[in-house]
Amino acid sequence: MSRLLMAATAARLQSGMSGSGKLLFNATRYLSAGKKAPPPPPKAPPPKASKPSTAPKCKPVPPPKPKPGFFPSGGMHAVFSDLPKPEGDFMKEWSAKNSKYSMFMLSGLLALIGSIYLSYMTLELYAGVPEYPYTEEEKEEFEIEEERLQEEKEAREQRHQDAVEAREVAMRARLAKEAMVRESELMNKDMEGGLDDKEAAELQKLAVEREAYAEWEKEEAKRREEKLKEREQIAKEKAKVKAERDKERDKKRKEREKLLEKEEAEREKAREKARKEREKSRKEEEKVKAQEKAEKEKAKKALTA
Repeated sequence: MSRLLMAATAARLQSGMSGSGKLLFNATRYLSAGKKAPPPPPKAPPPKASKPSTAPKCKPVPPPKPKPGFFPSGGMHAVFSDLPKPEGDFMKEWSAKNSKYSMFMLSGLLALIGSIYLSYMTLELYAGVPEYPYTEEEKEEFEIEEERLQEEKEAREQRHQDAVEAREVAMRARLAKEAMVRESELMNKDMEGGLDDKEAAELQKLAVEREAYAEWEKEEAKRREEKLKEREQIAKEKAKVKAERDKERDKKRKEREKLLEKEEAEREKAREKARKEREKSRKEEEKVKAQEKAEKEKAKKALTA
C-alpha cells in the first residue's frame, strides 16, 4: 500500500514539473519573436460612493466595570496598564486652572482690604489702651504703690545677695577650720617623729592656704564695712529723695485742696447769687401781683360806685 502511495506522488510531481516547463518555454518563445505583450485586462469600474446613512450611530460601549477586588486589567494586582493615561494639553489645562485660582486669590485679597478699610473708617478696633480718667489722688496712690513694690523688690534682692555671700563665707570658714585641724595634726606629728616628703608638702600647702584665708578674711571684713557704708549712703539718699517727693506731693495736695476750696467758694457764691436773684424776682412778681390786685379792686369799686 505504501508503495502505491509513493508511486502516485512521484507521478503527480512529474506532471506538475512538465506543465511548468511548457509554460516557461512558450513565454520565452513569445518574447524572442518580438511580439507585443497582450493588453492588460480592463479594470473594473470603481464602486459608487454610498450615501451616508441617516441611521443613528451606536454609542461607544464603555468598558465593563471590574469586579470588586479586581483591577481593570483583570488581575488582583495593579499593573502599568491600570494607571491613568494623560490626555490633552497639560499647559493649557494648567494655565486655565491657575488663572481661575489667581482670580479667587485676588478677589479674596481685595475683599479683605476693603473690609479692613471699612472697619477702620466706621468701627472702633480698640487697637490701643484708652486713657482712663484717673483723678490726681488715684494717680498719686498708684505712684506710691509702685514705689513700695520697687522698694520691696530691692530689699528682696539685697537679702538674697546677703544670703549668698553668707553661705560662701560659711563654706570657706568651714574649709579653713578643717585645714587648721589637719595642719595641727601634721605639726604634732612633726614634733613627735617627723614627716615624710608628701606630708611636709601638704603642711606647707596648708600654711599657705591659712595665710591666704586670713588675708581674704581681712579683705572680706573691709569689703563688708564699705558695702554697709555704701548701703547706708544709698538709704540716706533714697530717704532724702522720698522726703522731697513727699514734700512735693503734700504741696500739690495742698494746692489741689486750695483749688477745690476756691472752686467750692465760687460755686457757693454763684448759688447765693442765684438764690438772691430768685428771691428778688419772686418779690418783684409778688409786687406786680399786688399792684394788679389793687388795680382790680379799684376798678371793681369804681364799677360798683
